[in-house]
Amino acid sequence: MKAVIMAGGKGTRLRPLTSNTPKPMVPLLDRPVMEYTIELLKQHGITEIAVTVQYLPEMIRSYFGDGSDFGVQLHYFEEDSPLGTAGSVKNAEEFLDETFIVISGDALTDFDLTQAIEYHRHKGSIGTLILTHVDSPLEFGVVMTDDDGQVIRFLEKPSWGEVFSDTVNTGIYILETDVFNYFDRGQVFDFSQDLFPMLMTQDQPLYAYVADGYWSDIGNLTQYRETQFDMLDRKVNIAMPGTEIAPGIWTGEHVKIDQDVILQSPCFIGSDCILEPHVTLEPYSIIGEGSILGRDTSLERAVLWRNNLVALGAEVKGATLCQNVIVQSGAIVHEEAIVGDGCQIGTKSIVQPGVKIFPNKIIDHHTTVKHSFIRGDRLSKNLFGQSGVNGTCNVDLTTNFANRLALAYGTTIPAGVAVGVSHDSSPFAALIANVFLSGLHASGIHTYHFGSMTSSLSRHAVHHSDCAGGIHIRALTEGSDTQFVIEFLDDAGLPLRKNAERKIENAYIQEDSRLIHPSKVGRARTAPNVRLQYREHLLSLVGNRSIESQGYTVVLEYDYRNLQQIIPELLEILGCKVIQLNRVTSSPDELASWVTSSKADFGIRLDANGQQIDVVTDQGEVISESMLSILQIMIQLNHSDHPELHVPVNISHSAEILAAQMGRLVIRTKADSRSIMEGCQNQGFHIYNDGLYTLVHLMQLMADKNLRLSQLVDSIPDFTLLKEKVECPWADKGKVMRFLMEETKGKQVELIDGIKIFHDEGWTLILPDSEEPMFQVFANAGNHQTAKKLAMTYAQKIHDYRQRVLSRPISVAIQ
Repeated sequence: MKAVIMAGGKGTRLRPLTSNTPKPMVPLLDRPVMEYTIELLKQHGITEIAVTVQYLPEMIRSYFGDGSDFGVQLHYFEEDSPLGTAGSVKNAEEFLDETFIVISGDALTDFDLTQAIEYHRHKGSIGTLILTHVDSPLEFGVVMTDDDGQVIRFLEKPSWGEVFSDTVNTGIYILETDVFNYFDRGQVFDFSQDLFPMLMTQDQPLYAYVADGYWSDIGNLTQYRETQFDMLDRKVNIAMPGTEIAPGIWTGEHVKIDQDVILQSPCFIGSDCILEPHVTLEPYSIIGEGSILGRDTSLERAVLWRNNLVALGAEVKGATLCQNVIVQSGAIVHEEAIVGDGCQIGTKSIVQPGVKIFPNKIIDHHTTVKHSFIRGDRLSKNLFGQSGVNGTCNVDLTTNFANRLALAYGTTIPAGVAVGVSHDSSPFAALIANVFLSGLHASGIHTYHFGSMTSSLSRHAVHHSDCAGGIHIRALTEGSDTQFVIEFLDDAGLPLRKNAERKIENAYIQEDSRLIHPSKVGRARTAPNVRLQYREHLLSLVGNRSIESQGYTVVLEYDYRNLQQIIPELLEILGCKVIQLNRVTSSPDELASWVTSSKADFGIRLDANGQQIDVVTDQGEVISESMLSILQIMIQLNHSDHPELHVPVNISHSAEILAAQMGRLVIRTKADSRSIMEGCQNQGFHIYNDGLYTLVHLMQLMADKNLRLSQLVDSIPDFTLLKEKVECPWADKGKVMRFLMEETKGKQVELIDGIKIFHDEGWTLILPDSEEPMFQVFANAGNHQTAKKLAMTYAQKIHDYRQRVLSRPISVAIQ
């Protein structure tokens, strides 16, 4: 059998480690990671190997040559531009004239490839995906199979709601040459995104094999370090480089270690290293070939590449130094700092935790480096949350960070387009908005400054302008003056898709910025009166007269700072008598007492962003979140005659009942913000995320049906929708989902978002939270008792799986 090692990756998330080094050449215990891949293939009798290269290919060629020094024969295939994983392998089609295995050159594994190959041949598969278990499946492809192991579903980089297992695609494939018939040479084509879905569509035999053993995709700086610590702990079955001179202490050849050196296991010291007197190597220290540690130096969980000098009394604690770095006397490099090739850290300087210094930089003596040399102060792995990019005022959300983020965002959209920028009424949000305006101008992007408003108004403004996108900065939670979020919108005013978020994250981590000629700098454009546009457009959708004729009395509570420029005039035009409360009430129940005592038609409480709404009926009943969702369904049915209604997966089945009564079909969507808003969008308005839109259309619905709000609620079929939260560590989430899928075999299940199990009494939805270590369990039934029983049953299952089942191996069909 032949093999293909994919070695073209840039490893942008590993920078500055990969600034001058292709990812397959990044060292693990002083040897390139790709060398371990070659050894694995040779161990299983595979010596004819194609290597696909693109980024810094000569570094790979010069080290490995024709492969003879490593006992194999290497054949190189270089692509001029990225062709995707399958497109890259297609270049080697003439060489690959028999069954072949595709494996990454930048991951470490000890899988039994022989067993996987036997499985592939036994199944008669056109392609076999090798899978493994991981704690967090989000960065990988989750694969589902039937009982026979045939792949029936493939989800590349899923959200938590799409994670049905902790078993993921490793990027190791055993393939027949027939796969080359499905695409052309030079075509951009990917295995997981293009080829495998095509094979499944055409009912080709595509199988998955779950491998035992170790696998580490070295995708980020933390994983890079942890992989080497795993090697020292012998968690991976490889031939350790060097000689074990004492338990857990490995050295290369010609190492000089003074008798007064303190070595604590496990640790690794490469060939030709010199350790002078009184050096201390604490556990998990890794020293590359030719490095010199001066007298009285101290290393702790440090990773040093080749030819580094750590001078008299210097300390490296939990940091990584690339090659040819000089750390001068008395300097300290702290935890998770990364120092690139050829850098010099001056005498008694301090590199603070998490700082990244890119190659060939010089840090002066007695300098404290608090931020990355190129302005980096935040990692991108968790850059985007559920609502956008959030952080703490002047801690991780700083003007420096906002400027870098604006420059990164600017590179992902064409120069010369316009972006709308807005913010809430807080001074800090306005400050960050101004930073974004400047950063976008520097990227050649024109801007509209919409000013102070809510997210709903901002979305509407972007939708109805010539904007290519939008930015809205606001306080993250009501009443908070420390937590803020930066919301990113596309040209339709919707939250960005995941792939657009990833582009911004990648641009941010790569420190990308666009070089603009002074004549092409972006300019501020005159913004329209977006509040007036929003109000007039909203009123045009309902028609004033039917509401105005009712003369509704409304008890109203809202945040004056963000909403006072639109709510009073809006309700005045609609002929409402308003009893306005100061923002002093502590709960909707207190609002309810005002409604009943004043004999109002209903009460409304809007959050500071005007997005979430609490509603109280004329009878003083506080409408639950689930009931409000059904009222919003009725509003959509009343307002539109479209045959399909898009409803989030976690809303009651009453939606189907009401839609059926009007001859409509319900299409369920995911429960993330983008999917919800995309499904309910109405000319830039989004009912589930716009309290004013809900308020106005609720009044229209009452007027059209000539019903009081309490009567409208009574007309809805009885149902109960409960939500339970179950804590679960991140590392256990995928495992729990896998066992839940196994437990639900034979039951009616829906996998739009999370796992939705249908019962005779209703349904239960298990939805992994995307930002917190927990599950949300929704239970829908005709009465409270049944819904409570369903919710508690599955909450208990999650608890039981964590406590009893996770440690026990189980054969499952979901991979």
